[in-house]
Amino acid sequence: MKNSVSKRLNLAVIKPLAGAVALLSILPAGMAMADSVTRSFANPRPIVIQDTCANPDDAECAALLDTYTAEGAPAVPVKVAKTYPAMINVPKGAFPKDAKITDVNVTIKGIHHDYLNDVDILLVAPNGQYVMLASNVSAAGATPEGGVLGIVAENLNWKFDDSAALPLPRSVRNDGRLSGRATNPLYNVIYEEWVDVWSDTSLRAFKPTDYDNNPDTDHFPAPAPLELQDPATSVALTPTTVLAAPTAGDPSTYKKVTNGPKLSNLNGIDPSGQWKLYVVDDFYWFAGEVKGGWSLEITTDDQQSCSVE
Repeated sequence: MKNSVSKRLNLAVIKPLAGAVALLSILPAGMAMADSVTRSFANPRPIVIQDTCANPDDAECAALLDTYTAEGAPAVPVKVAKTYPAMINVPKGAFPKDAKITDVNVTIKGIHHDYLNDVDILLVAPNGQYVMLASNVSAAGATPEGGVLGIVAENLNWKFDDSAALPLPRSVRNDGRLSGRATNPLYNVIYEEWVDVWSDTSLRAFKPTDYDNNPDTDHFPAPAPLELQDPATSVALTPTTVLAAPTAGDPSTYKKVTNGPKLSNLNGIDPSGQWKLYVVDDFYWFAGEVKGGWSLEITTDDQQSCSVE
C-alpha cells in the first residue's frame, strides 16, 4: 500500500547457509549493499608425500648424494604426492549468483615430514591462478659432524592467511630469536609468532611463504599449470618472501614483510569450481604425509538485489 511518504526501494537480500537467519536490508533507491558470505570446504583425505628414496641411512639412498652432486649430474628429481592434486569442489550454488571472492584462507592439517624444507605446496584456483603456500620453509643444511640439519615436522597445523603477522620462518630456530649468537644484537629480538613454530601442534596462522633456495627450482610436474612444469623458469614465477632487515632496539623495523605470495591475488574471481592443492617433495631423501588433509575458507561479496513498490 502506497502513501505520501512511500518511495521506490531497493532490497538487498542476503542468502545465508541453510539454517541461518535471513537478513533483509532496505536502502535508498539506486544504492546497492554488498555483504559478505563466508563458507568453508574441506578435503580431509590424507596426502602422502612421496620421495625417491626416503631413508638416507640406506646404502641405496646414500648413494644418491654422489649421483646428484657429481659434475654434470642430472637435476634433482621432484616427487609428486600420492594424491596429486588433492581437490576441493566448490559447488556453483554455494554462494550467491555472481558473487566474487574477497578473501581466501587455506588450512593444512597434520603435517608430518622428516625434512620439512623439502616440501612445496601450491594452491591453484578454478580459473587457473595460483599461489605458493609454502616452499623451502625452515632451512636446510648440515651439522658440524656432517649430519643432516633440518626440521622434522610432527603434526603441524597451518592456516595461510594474508592478514597473519608473519610468514613461516627461514630458520630451524624454534625460540623466535632472530639470531642464534648471543653477541648479535638481534639475539634479544624475539618474534612471538615464531616461538615454538616447529613444535606447537595447535593451529597457527602465517602468510603464504616462498623462499627460493638454490638449486631448488620450485617446479611442479603435470598436471600443474604448464608454466610451473619447467624447472628452468618456474622459480621466477612465484613471488619470493622477503622480510626487511630489522634494527635491534627499533620495533618500528620489526616484522616488515616487503614481498611474497598473496592469497588476495585471487580476490575478484568466481569461487565455484575445482580448487587444487599440489604437494611435491623437491629432494631425493625423506618423506611424509599431510594426515588431516586441507580446507578452504572463502569469503565473497553478495551483490544480489531486488526492488519493490
